[in-house]
Amino acid sequence: MGTANAPALRLRSALRCAPGAALLLAACGPAPGFGDARAPEPRPPAETVYIVLQDPPPAPVAVAADGWVPDEARGANPFERTRTWIGDYDCPQGTTEMTFRILRVKGDRIKAEFSFHHAESGVSGKYLMMGRYDADTRTASFSPGAWLERPPNYVTVSMRGDLALDGSLFAGRIEHPECGAFRLRPAG
Repeated sequence: MGTANAPALRLRSALRCAPGAALLLAACGPAPGFGDARAPEPRPPAETVYIVLQDPPPAPVAVAADGWVPDEARGANPFERTRTWIGDYDCPQGTTEMTFRILRVKGDRIKAEFSFHHAESGVSGKYLMMGRYDADTRTASFSPGAWLERPPNYVTVSMRGDLALDGSLFAGRIEHPECGAFRLRPAG
């Protein structure tokens, strides 16, 4: 082959390389191993933020205008101290005498005995109750337990009531659709 065929050979050689060159030009960056290799720029270090918590200042102790402060601490269970309550409640048979004896107190849990006597009919009975005292609301709720003395045609009932700040009254509602309020005061 002579020099006359040299331009044709170069053209054929260039055409054979054209697809590779087109791919190289269409890429989004230098191909691995081609051009100058640069390491990616490192990210700036993350900023560390410190949060310092301080205890809030103590709240001022509020004292009533007349200087009266309850005898018991707010969180104490008053049923621990007062074990027998007497009073009455209202149900279909009429106003009925009631004695509420605290048998055991453990934290906010209370075990009690609910005994009643309806003077007009002479009917008496008693059953156990389990309850909880909420010191924040000064509310106690009791659910009935086993009968100790069951008269005919009587059912056990739940009760929920509030305790006066000075502990002189525990009053609320007998939780039965046909019953009403109960009122109890410390015995003695």
